[in-house]
Amino acid sequence: MTKILAIADAVSPFVYSERFPKNFPELDMVLSAGDMPGHVLEYVATKWGRRPVYVVGNHANEYLKSSDYGLAHSKKQLPGGCINAHTRCLNIDGVLVVGIEGCGRYNNGPNQYTEREMAWMLHKLTPRLLWNKQRHGRAVDVFLTHAAPKGPNEGEDFPHRGIPAFNAFHKRWKPKVHVHGHVHLNGANAKREYESPEGVRVINAFEHTIIEL
Repeated sequence: MTKILAIADAVSPFVYSERFPKNFPELDMVLSAGDMPGHVLEYVATKWGRRPVYVVGNHANEYLKSSDYGLAHSKKQLPGGCINAHTRCLNIDGVLVVGIEGCGRYNNGPNQYTEREMAWMLHKLTPRLLWNKQRHGRAVDVFLTHAAPKGPNEGEDFPHRGIPAFNAFHKRWKPKVHVHGHVHLNGANAKREYESPEGVRVINAFEHTIIEL
């Protein structure tokens, strides 16, 4: 069994803590589903001693700011010691991970894509996914995105709508888990997880959650 810490959108005091990672069960993987500050990802990498896997959110919080380290320059730089999964098929200790950054386009900001662009980015991964299926008997274990698929976890407003291309990915490649962010969970009874018609566990990683794979 693989134990995964998934984080997104809001910094959890349990993760950004002097006690991390000792305040969690032994972790096999850390995934960030977007809009997690770059300095927090570097903190996780340093404290955990391994490289977290991430995608960039639509607010691009992953890019380090000069104020994070008192730097004088403002050059955009992604966090060190971490793995950017965007448009990649990764094998992380035997777990196959596919990542897509950003969300649906709503105001032409950075890391926003049309539905056609989302579908095309996934289509370009087909050769590697077919190779995974032949080599490992499956194409993908974890689908890591910032936006949600169409369904119960998508937001009610246009910027937080689900992405149809992600549902098509479920149907064709059948990942075990789809981890996403982008949609904040409000209230003690907010639902974090559901199972799609294809049998995919769709999990909102808002703040933090533990996933057993």
